[in-house]
Amino acid sequence: MLAKPENTLKLSIFIIGFTTLVAQIIFLREFISVYNGNELIVGIILANWMFTTAIGAYIGKYIKKIKNQKKLIVYAHILLGTLPLILIYLVYFSLEFLFVPGQMVNMVEVFIISILILAPFCIVAGILFTIISSYFSSLVEKNVINKVYAFEAFGAMIGGLIFNFLLIFIFKTYYSLITLFIINFIVAGIHFYVAEKKIGSYITAFITIVVTVFLVMNNFDEKAMQHQFQNQEILYHKDTPYGKIAVTKFADQINFYDNGVFQFSDDNIIASEEGVHYGMIQHPAPKNVLLISGGASGMINEILKYNINSLDYIEQNPALIDMGRLYTNNIIEDERITVIQKDPRLFLKNKSGKKYDVILINLPDPYSTQINRFYTSEFFEQLRKNLDQYGVITISLLSKVNYISEEARNIHSSIYSTLKLIFKNVIIIPGEKNFFIASNVNLSHLITELIDVRQIKTEYVNNNYLDDETIKTESQLLKVDISTDIDINEDFNPVVYLFQLKYWLSFFNLNYYLLGLLIILPVFIIILRFNYINLGLFVTGFSASSIEIVLIIAFQVIYGYTYQMMGIIITFFMLGLWFGSIYLIEKVRLKINTYSIIQYLIGIFAVILTLVLFLLKSSYTNFIIIHGSFVILILIIGILTGLQFSLATKLRNKTIRLVASSTYSSDLLGSAVGAIIVSSILIPLFGLIKVSLIIAIINFIIGLLILVKAKKHI
Repeated sequence: MLAKPENTLKLSIFIIGFTTLVAQIIFLREFISVYNGNELIVGIILANWMFTTAIGAYIGKYIKKIKNQKKLIVYAHILLGTLPLILIYLVYFSLEFLFVPGQMVNMVEVFIISILILAPFCIVAGILFTIISSYFSSLVEKNVINKVYAFEAFGAMIGGLIFNFLLIFIFKTYYSLITLFIINFIVAGIHFYVAEKKIGSYITAFITIVVTVFLVMNNFDEKAMQHQFQNQEILYHKDTPYGKIAVTKFADQINFYDNGVFQFSDDNIIASEEGVHYGMIQHPAPKNVLLISGGASGMINEILKYNINSLDYIEQNPALIDMGRLYTNNIIEDERITVIQKDPRLFLKNKSGKKYDVILINLPDPYSTQINRFYTSEFFEQLRKNLDQYGVITISLLSKVNYISEEARNIHSSIYSTLKLIFKNVIIIPGEKNFFIASNVNLSHLITELIDVRQIKTEYVNNNYLDDETIKTESQLLKVDISTDIDINEDFNPVVYLFQLKYWLSFFNLNYYLLGLLIILPVFIIILRFNYINLGLFVTGFSASSIEIVLIIAFQVIYGYTYQMMGIIITFFMLGLWFGSIYLIEKVRLKINTYSIIQYLIGIFAVILTLVLFLLKSSYTNFIIIHGSFVILILIIGILTGLQFSLATKLRNKTIRLVASSTYSSDLLGSAVGAIIVSSILIPLFGLIKVSLIIAIINFIIGLLILVKAKKHI
């Protein structure tokens, strides 16, 4: 059956889609982990992936002098199988080779590094699409670009399903990449065998076995990660639905990392005491306490110094609980302690009855929208509903007591104002971090006096090391810097995330708005060069990737994690592409009016999306409804995108190679622009709902423009 050229080509297209999707998810996850990624990093990686693939598709139209196209496809499989193994190692190696330990990496550096690392693989994949589209069409003597697109999307969908529901739970990174290596070399061997070049198939089989054994024997996952955690012993690392957990040892200190971001260590007495006592001492008689994260750091020991009845301890990433038990003695077995492995917001949303006296939140600064959801008015309102009438909450930011920049001031001001919206009283206690303490009853700066009166035994938080007058003075100085004329931080309007981005960029003297201008200007230059068909595809690609980003962020706001869901969303988008580009295309008229209508439908979908997100946010309790809704939403935009792409390939009256190259590259360029602009500019500035409406307006305008341009052309 495979002896027919068309069938071996179909196999190749399927495996190319399978390989590129799995590789994309792996590269996204590894870049997030190595470069402490947030949505901006995700946007940069996705943009560079699609941009370099578009370059490959464009280059493909010039590779027509090579007569043996089949041989080119075989060698491309060998490259697609081999390159990810090398390039993923470079992701980790680049961190050690280009930067000193502890050095912050800025956005421009991530952009340059990622585009250099991704380019070899993505350019090969892009070239292949153009070549196979042309070669396949010549074999069957008709335009089958849409079928190549559909087969590739189908392979990507299967790859995504297998990776997200199987490989991620069985294999670490290199074992998944070895699987891709084996699959692509098997396909190369099949091509050799069908072409009756048995020596080539034998050599391919031999190389596959030797390289696989070498990689398995040498544990390259550990070798790669050692470049990330220099001078530290890696005790454990694991991929989880929430992120990549790593536990390291430096001297006698055990460190916990989530997606490359330091969470806590096991012996930081100062951090544990400040994180507990500044808040606990405010309550006259705390009995029921909720601790969100930090149990493995030693905070539980400090909480038990009070005469409490119960302590509920919950982690955003439940794997940290298991690692805490395995590598520290800080998660104590005590009948008063209940360890909960669930997202904190979902836990509080679904909880009824029990009220807490104190809620202690020990999370990183809101460097991503996933963490930002624990600094919003909606979350603070949830906390208030779960407190008793004298209840106290504590949340913290990295200390900037000596000098507070404008960006840091905005972060503090927005969180302070957001807390004041929910609670009557808010004070800030400076320490290793700046602790925001909020309650509806009076709060005190007299920390050491209260500790002394209550006879709480501490090593650091006492009058031997701290002075209440100094605490009060520094607290008042911080409050002077707080501005009340600032936006409230909300789930769908993450202004603190915007301020955090600006704060991060300020370390490198990079202006946020100037960078935005440098990104947007080239887009207008590109758009001016498009004909109306490719312009529609560009906007469709822009809309699709933008909506993907919106859905990823909305999901993590509502449900709490995207590390695994990110791959699932991409997978079901591919299912939509496949369905739209191969089935629905047969049911629509091949007219420019249809092309314009689909552009309008994308705009209408973006408007409906805003309503659906509001509904899901207000009633997110059912696992099946939430996940099902997001799957349906991503399927719809995938179907519309696949249908629009297929129409574009049929409406262009050019050579197959030129049509395949221009349509595929236009779609990918739009996707690249959408990924970077929406994640780094539009969502931080306008929030999810306004971004969806902006997408709708753009599609309505372009839909009308296509009709006008088409009539002039006719």
